[in-house]
Amino acid sequence: MQTKKVNKKGAIELSMTTIIVIIIGITLLSLGLFWVRGTFRNIVGLSEEAFSQAEGAISDIFEEVDSPVFISPPSIEIEQGSSRTVSLKITNFEDKELNTKAKVESSDKLVECSFADTLKAESKPYILKSGQQVEIKLLVRERNGALGTKVCNVEVSSINGDNTESLIIEVVTKKGLFG
Repeated sequence: MQTKKVNKKGAIELSMTTIIVIIIGITLLSLGLFWVRGTFRNIVGLSEEAFSQAEGAISDIFEEVDSPVFISPPSIEIEQGSSRTVSLKITNFEDKELNTKAKVESSDKLVECSFADTLKAESKPYILKSGQQVEIKLLVRERNGALGTKVCNVEVSSINGDNTESLIIEVVTKKGLFG
């Protein structure tokens, strides 16, 4: 009786090739899904920022400034480790010229508030004629502190009456690859 030897080497090679192709396919699919997810996250973030800026611009157009110190928008949401800008408007409602400047102080040492004109907590001085208004950009930098609500208090010198305004800052978690 003769025994036949069956060569199964071809079957093993086929199954190894199939396994390698499946692994490469799953890897490429995963990378593609992460890329699509990141792209949509960026689009959502840009959309939210655009709507926030649009709300600020609309409020600037339609909201009458009836106080000498006005922050637009009055509240912002900021991710840990990022920065944002808001507008501070100082209006002279007095009947005389004012020499004024603003100071800002944060409620949290890891949330830095400063003015764009000096990059410090105190703005440069401004001379405002009666009825004149100046807009100063206020920079808010979050330095990976705790989540929650923070405040930047702005005080403007040489103005009678209400010369303070507060910016409410909501610090949220940084959106990472899986967040």
